[in-house]
Amino acid sequence: MAELHVDVLPNILKRLNVRDVLRCKSVCKSWENLISDSGFIKFHMNYSYQIDYKNNDIDRRIVMSRVSYRNGSRVCDVDDRLFDDRDCHLLGSSNGLVCISSFASQLVVANPSTREVQTLQEPQILDTKHLCWGFGYDSSTDDYKVVLGFRKRVGWTCFQVLSLKSNVWKLIGDVKYSFHSRIGILCNGALHWIMKDSSSPNKKRVIASFQLSEEKFIKISEPDDERYECGVASCPNMNLGIIEDCLCVFPCDGFNDNLWMLKNYNGKLSWEMFEKDCDMNLALQCLKEQEHYVPNKRTLCRDMLFYKTKEYICAPIYMESLVSPYVNGRPKRKIQESYSKKSCKLIKRDPLLPGASG
Repeated sequence: MAELHVDVLPNILKRLNVRDVLRCKSVCKSWENLISDSGFIKFHMNYSYQIDYKNNDIDRRIVMSRVSYRNGSRVCDVDDRLFDDRDCHLLGSSNGLVCISSFASQLVVANPSTREVQTLQEPQILDTKHLCWGFGYDSSTDDYKVVLGFRKRVGWTCFQVLSLKSNVWKLIGDVKYSFHSRIGILCNGALHWIMKDSSSPNKKRVIASFQLSEEKFIKISEPDDERYECGVASCPNMNLGIIEDCLCVFPCDGFNDNLWMLKNYNGKLSWEMFEKDCDMNLALQCLKEQEHYVPNKRTLCRDMLFYKTKEYICAPIYMESLVSPYVNGRPKRKIQESYSKKSCKLIKRDPLLPGASG
């Protein structure tokens, strides 16, 4: 069989989905080396992103496993609204990786498509109930970061950050805000939360942004518009989401005409209202619960669901990729050998099971 030119093979493989690309690793050693190369992984991911971006009919999101809503009107809900009602939480998604808290402060980062799971170091915190979280990619260091905020005292939140490369928590410091939303919305290299400013007379809500590369907080100015003040700011609760790669804010009780998008014009941020008649086709992936993380031939996601409404714009953007949660390279399997006189039996612990060190 004639060999493909060195530049032809990557351009063919990039068009395959993750599952088919993984199958191609068994063709030969050279194909395995190519598919495992970090350059090809980014090449494949960027191509998949462009396909989704150009296809306006697909807007992929991911939520924690299928849950029946109390009033029976939904089969899924974004994790932030059910944060206190279950133990397993989706803390964020970036480049095909998802960060999950199985219970209390136990964390894993997984790739649902490749079924790789890495257990993270547990943060040293006293209060495991009053927490806010975020997860995203830092392009300046080619690393992924988990951000944790916990209530230190009334009106103050203390933040820590962990990078996958180090798997060590680092203290960022305190901010004079109390968090209103739990899960940070990832947009343009930053995580965003709705917070309350304890220093203001009415504990005004603000949009706080944490820049992943610089590891610092800034406050995002809200729309200076009477329609926003009457339609969003006056509501008891407000949510953040993302549409067309833009941060958006809206009231919890419905969208109506009150959805605002943060646009970037020539480097200057500007808010504008989202067109009411703009349709959205959300392709919703439902991530399985932690106890179902058992190696098999299927993805860690359930069947995809499709919605033509904007109700899941709070859910993280999701795309399939070959990115590994082991950013420093997948560790070798630990093999424990037990010998007998007649045979030698290898006992292996599968690295895909939760808690396995690899």
